[in-house]
Amino acid sequence: MTSLITEQHREQYQDEGYFILEGAIGAEHLTILRDSCDLLIDLMHQEMDRLGTDHIHISHRGKRYHVAKKYDQAPGLSEYVFSDLMADVCRATIGDTAFLFYDQYVAKAGEQGIKFSWHQDSGYLDFTHSPYVTVWAAVDDMTLENGTAFVLPWSQCGIRSRVEHLRDEETGDKIGYFGSEPGIPAIVPAGSLVVFSSLTFHRSGANTTDQMRRAYVTQYSVEPIVQPGTDELLHLGVPFLKHGQVVER
Repeated sequence: MTSLITEQHREQYQDEGYFILEGAIGAEHLTILRDSCDLLIDLMHQEMDRLGTDHIHISHRGKRYHVAKKYDQAPGLSEYVFSDLMADVCRATIGDTAFLFYDQYVAKAGEQGIKFSWHQDSGYLDFTHSPYVTVWAAVDDMTLENGTAFVLPWSQCGIRSRVEHLRDEETGDKIGYFGSEPGIPAIVPAGSLVVFSSLTFHRSGANTTDQMRRAYVTQYSVEPIVQPGTDELLHLGVPFLKHGQVVER
């Protein structure tokens, strides 16, 4: 497989905490991502109905969905999660050893999807850990109008370490940056990747269009992340790369 990731991408990740790959996902995997999102949102609706609520964690019915740790519950989705493309991203960012730490769909309903505040993914972990890489995949074309993601380069905010975050009691979001920098918007076609460190601040806007805006996020760590003082896994710890090679399943 010819790598889409250049030395410039690698350097930007080290210097600024992110890089963008446009049109990186093949048509077959993009179809899987779309079908899986529809299926998992339907399953979340069923769970909301069972619980008698319209709000689970930071998911809000008809507005914003965060469907987490379901990569093995949608047909074909693991093929993307453990693909050669994801292996290439991991090698270019965190190195030759990688574990799947987390996965989630982030979907915003048309004319309803609410914004997501500035945060570091590491801000959701309240203990010291090795930074991991987040791979944000555009399942639909991304625009300012439909609430695309923004990343904040390290050179703009001067922060490249984990900071304490405050929780918004209304939305459940954690917020870690309160400055005035606008960040870099990912205005990209479907099938593109925004790759960033867990220490990189990012946010997204509201979806003001009449169409659903879907993204799929996978995160990979250099080692299994466990609860401090225990051997208990936090989220996932699925082996992916060993000595730079994909682990057989």
